Amino acid sequence: MSKQAIAAFLREMRDRHAEQIDAIDLPEGTFEYVSERIAEGDAETLTFMLKLGYLMGLQTGYAAGMAGEGRPDGSGGTGPLQA
Repeated sequence: MSKQAIAAFLREMRDRHAEQIDAIDLPEGTFEYVSERIAEGDAETLTFMLKLGYLMGLQTGYAAGMAGEGRPDGSGGTGPLQA
């Protein structure tokens, strides 16, 4: 996947799920921590964080499916989003 395709995907997801994303409160200090990682060029940690979030989303979706809850529609205030 090209950098342009990734950027386009992220723009689409930001537009589609802005309200849900904006409602998420991350732990205090998260923005500062990520900013420091960027400033230090720590792509390894940032990539790990992305992979961890992706893995957690997969696990949540799998657990919901196994519980018979079906696919989330992304309309709720909390929970996984559909890409």
